[in-house]
Amino acid sequence: MSRWSQYDTDAERLPEGMQRIGYDADSQTYTFRDADGTIWESAPGNRYGGLYRVTTTFEPYGDDTTEPLQQASEPPTSWRHDMMPLLNWFLLVGLFLVFVFWFISGSAIKRADPITCQHDTSTPYKIKSGDTCWAIAEQYNVPLESLLNENQGLDCDRLGVGGTVCIP
Repeated sequence: MSRWSQYDTDAERLPEGMQRIGYDADSQTYTFRDADGTIWESAPGNRYGGLYRVTTTFEPYGDDTTEPLQQASEPPTSWRHDMMPLLNWFLLVGLFLVFVFWFISGSAIKRADPITCQHDTSTPYKIKSGDTCWAIAEQYNVPLESLLNENQGLDCDRLGVGGTVCIP
C-alpha cells in the first residue's frame, strides 16, 4: 500500500457535498451527484478530471413521471480543449528543437568573406575540389609568396570549394 493511499478516496478528491454514484463501463464515464442533487459526468476514461453537468434534478430518486430532462446549458468541450496544455508543451519542445538545429547548422556553415583582387593585373581563379595553394601557384608559374601577398588573409589549410583566389 502506498504512503499516500488515504488521499485516493472520493472524500479527499471530490468537492464537498459531491459523491460518486456510478460508472458506465461502455462509455467509461463516472457519474457524480452534488449536494443540490445535480448529476455530473466525467470525461471518458478520466476519473478525476473536469466534470460536465448532465441534469438539474433535485430529487435523488424521483419518479419518472416528471417533466423531461433539460439539456445542459454549457456547450460540450472538445478533446482539444482538454489536451491544450499538452499541445502547448509539444509546441514549445518543437520550437526549441528547431532553434537548436538552426543554431547548430548556422555555426557549422562559416562563410568566408569574398576576396577581391587588389591589383588590376590580377586574375580571379575559382577554387575547385582538391586545389591547394601550392598547386595553384605551380599551375600559373607564380611564387607561393606572391600568391599569399596578393591574397591577404588567405588560409591555405581551409580553401573553400567555389571560393576565389587572385593570381598575380
